[in-house]
Amino acid sequence: MTEPGNHPKDGARPRRLFVALWPDPQTVRALSHPVARAHALYGGRPMRADTLHLTLAFLGPVPGDRIPPLCAMIRAWAPLGGELVLDRFGRFKGPRIVWVGPSEPWPAWLGALHADLWAGLEDLGFPAAGEAFRPHVSLLRRAGPGDLATLGGVRPVVWRPRRCVLVASTPRETGSYYEALAECVVAPGGIL
Repeated sequence: MTEPGNHPKDGARPRRLFVALWPDPQTVRALSHPVARAHALYGGRPMRADTLHLTLAFLGPVPGDRIPPLCAMIRAWAPLGGELVLDRFGRFKGPRIVWVGPSEPWPAWLGALHADLWAGLEDLGFPAAGEAFRPHVSLLRRAGPGDLATLGGVRPVVWRPRRCVLVASTPRETGSYYEALAECVVAPGGIL
């Protein structure tokens, strides 16, 4: 993922955007084990280390003139985080994604952070997501069939997110490529 910086004004050219918690290098290394294990069991396309993240809000195509206010909102935001234990594996059947996420109920701080983010997005005119929040980190795309119970021996990943990033995604044949447009620090101390 390219880092945030000065980007030329794109006028009204839409960009595909999302907001995500972004792992530190230590967490990426820890996530590499379930990625490798899932790939060995189910094939498919493993997520590259630079693309691992937990999506908080998918915004879809956003016109270029709406991006600067989003960047300002993310840079000014001061979310509180906490510890997240990624210990539950799941599968989205349509896109054939294998993922890891927290067991339910997930930590209260994560729900509060998600709700606070969407309150800010709604203030900027982005309608709330119509589907339930399912926090997860995608491990594989185009995964083959198989019983997810075989991943049960994979050690849980303990993560204390410190970065929240507004990302532009550019799909390519070899996978999506991400550009960080803005980010903020996730401070420790969210509600448990």
